[in-house]
Amino acid sequence: MRACAVAAAATAALAGCSTEGGSNPLASRSTTVEYYRVFDIKTDVPAQTVSRAATEGINRNLKDAVVAIPPGAEATELPGHFKIADPASAPGTPVAKGPSCDGAAWTAKATPRVRGTEDMNLVACLFPYKSGYHLDMVAVFTKPEGGLMQWPRRLGDVFLGTPEKFTESTMMDVVRAIREGTGATVSLVEAKPNLAGTPWLEPGANATAQASTAAGTGAGTGAGTPPPAQGSSAAGGSKPD
Repeated sequence: MRACAVAAAATAALAGCSTEGGSNPLASRSTTVEYYRVFDIKTDVPAQTVSRAATEGINRNLKDAVVAIPPGAEATELPGHFKIADPASAPGTPVAKGPSCDGAAWTAKATPRVRGTEDMNLVACLFPYKSGYHLDMVAVFTKPEGGLMQWPRRLGDVFLGTPEKFTESTMMDVVRAIREGTGATVSLVEAKPNLAGTPWLEPGANATAQASTAAGTGAGTGAGTPPPAQGSSAAGGSKPD
């Protein structure tokens, strides 16, 4: 009887937290988050060099990305664009997870296990065209929200970073690596959600850590002092599990 009374009281307390619209802020739910970034890369550097730089950039944050350099990719008059699979276009055939990169000179795909997400799927495509390249990147993941773990989850975001920050850091590091490795002129074409400023022109966490290490070891003082640890993602970015 006492257990029943406690359960009834807990239920009443949760019901009392409901908003006027009848929704319960403590109810568990999932939200799908989509990121995409399209960059224009003006350079006459060969695709092999750009692909090598892009691979170095994706590896800064993702150690298990599947990278491919499809043979026979030709520069087109206008830049290509990733294509989202349409289940209705080919009935009875399996639909590939994530967008396709037909015509790309370089692709990278990963499904990293990132804290704060139930799943994540990230795809990057490098399309050559007559004036350079277009780099298309898309990431989709599901975030658990609400429920009894809402506040512990938010506290973890403060100290360990958010999946959104990890996604942004990963994408920006690819662009940074291409710009640094080829000297290309890079500009943003399209972004969802909106991208403030020009973070791809700024050094990432890896570059900052490397610069700090070089300064500490090359100054000639403090011999024997270990260099600072190098992070694998930007500050505030949630790390893979």
